Amino acid sequence: MAKLNSDLLDDLTIKAAKPKDKQYTLRDGNGLFLLIHVNGSKYFQLRTTLHGKPKLIQLGAYPKLSLSDARAMAREKSKQVKDDHVDPVLLKKKAKENKAIDADNTFQKVATDWLAIKSRKLTMSSHKKIQQTFKANVYNVIGKYPIKDIDNTMVRNCLLVMQKRGALELMGQTRSWIKAVFDFAYGDKLISENPIPATDLRLENAVVKGYPHLKNMQDAGALLRNLAKYRGSFEVATCAYLQLHFAQRPTELRAAKWHEFDLVNAIWTLPLERSKTKEHMTKAHTIMLSTQAIDALKELQVYTGSSEYLFASRVNDKELSEATIRKCFRNVFIDYHIVPHGCRHFFSTQANESGLFRADVIEAFLSHKDENAIRATYNKATYEAERRQLAQWWSDQLDLARDGAKVLSFKQA
Repeated sequence: MAKLNSDLLDDLTIKAAKPKDKQYTLRDGNGLFLLIHVNGSKYFQLRTTLHGKPKLIQLGAYPKLSLSDARAMAREKSKQVKDDHVDPVLLKKKAKENKAIDADNTFQKVATDWLAIKSRKLTMSSHKKIQQTFKANVYNVIGKYPIKDIDNTMVRNCLLVMQKRGALELMGQTRSWIKAVFDFAYGDKLISENPIPATDLRLENAVVKGYPHLKNMQDAGALLRNLAKYRGSFEVATCAYLQLHFAQRPTELRAAKWHEFDLVNAIWTLPLERSKTKEHMTKAHTIMLSTQAIDALKELQVYTGSSEYLFASRVNDKELSEATIRKCFRNVFIDYHIVPHGCRHFFSTQANESGLFRADVIEAFLSHKDENAIRATYNKATYEAERRQLAQWWSDQLDLARDGAKVLSFKQA
């Protein structure tokens, strides 16, 4: 860089400068001045012009800012003003504001904003799961850092803790959620790119397993017979019974409300906001009710009809917890491990192997998302009549199994 035209100051001169009754300046050259205050403090200033108007730029205090550094800074600022027509004062102010914004936009804040928007499409249980997972595994590691400063290594270190304790499936889900938060931040221009790559070879992949489920109809019969002898609450037993008959998502059944049911027309209308697949739906999912389901619901109505929920907890009048229903399944069937969600897998297997129903009907019964996006756009069929037949067929099969009738495999039949 070119030197200032006339360097009039030196350290001896600056140190010898004494305060006066009024502040005064000592000129160095090319717009650089030293301002001496009444209290004796000394500040370097650059005086220049921007767009034809005088511009005063504060550089720093002496001796913290040395004379040589002040001259170098003055040359840099002069170039910004004269060649680039940039106001260094505004530039510094903007940088300070951006730094404050970056500091405020921590991962936890951005994730909270993302979750608030996602809540429009997520079920309450899914929203709660992400919240709790972030709180337990993520926020305590990277939550306080500005999202702009977080890289994949920091995220990986957070996930490796989960991997070490064997929570591989949850770790994979958490990584997807974190990646979605960064996508959200990128959309809001808080970051220039998403630092999370598509894959990370240092992280293990979970072996995807289906939900533990019944193996055959004979076991389903044993479960139903044991359920009839269940010594727990009637509400819990009925929930387990209907879980097997409905084959709907446990979270949707446990939170079912009486106003959603039309027992006259034998239909349960699941509100769109409670459906797990609401993001891909345009209207509420309907579940056709068998005569067995209607009978069970009428009997249940005597117990909980005055409550908002079908399966109201006796503690707080809210829906029964997932743990309560899981415990019921463990108590009434001890041959091997099964869970409520496994009823959907079991139903799907039996219905498909029967050969009596089209795959589209079975998928619609289960309220599964159509993986073919184009087909899903155009196929608006509800298969209501066939789903009603399927619901009644399934309940009849469960009755046969419960009553000890000889249930042959469908392939044998």
